[in-house]
Amino acid sequence: MKTKSILALLLCLLMSISLFACTGDGGETPVSKPVDLGEVMADINAKFNFSDENMRTVDDTDSLDLYYSIAPEDVKEFAAQTTKDTANDITEIILVEAVDFEAAERIADALEIRRQSQRDLCNSYSPELVAIIDACPVETNGNFVSLIISENAEAISECYKSFF
Repeated sequence: MKTKSILALLLCLLMSISLFACTGDGGETPVSKPVDLGEVMADINAKFNFSDENMRTVDDTDSLDLYYSIAPEDVKEFAAQTTKDTANDITEIILVEAVDFEAAERIADALEIRRQSQRDLCNSYSPELVAIIDACPVETNGNFVSLIISENAEAISECYKSFF
């Protein structure tokens, strides 16, 4: 009888430890399945009518570093695009999978700086665009970091999150 109680206690302890091990830092649940960010961006483009005509794609890590100050060694995978008509539209979508948690933190910091930079730029000529940017936070899910700036940011973000 005592052996069964000890065994049950050990199993409970093991389950508790595995539960804590399965949560990421900050209590976030890590992504449980692989996510192809290129596929996510293609789906976003199809659903929100983004095309090569109105969007510019950032397609290499050197450009990611140049435009967003994200170090290539921090990036496992990414998809990014921004509007070509920056005078009238602020749409910018950056989706990054970091190599680890620390890299995700650095990427989130870099994207927050980018968001603030875009806000400061728009502040000089368009209060409407500033309001859009203010409603668009940098978001982190495990090692995935995103910045989605758009009039449709909430719907685009839901599309992105549906892949997790």
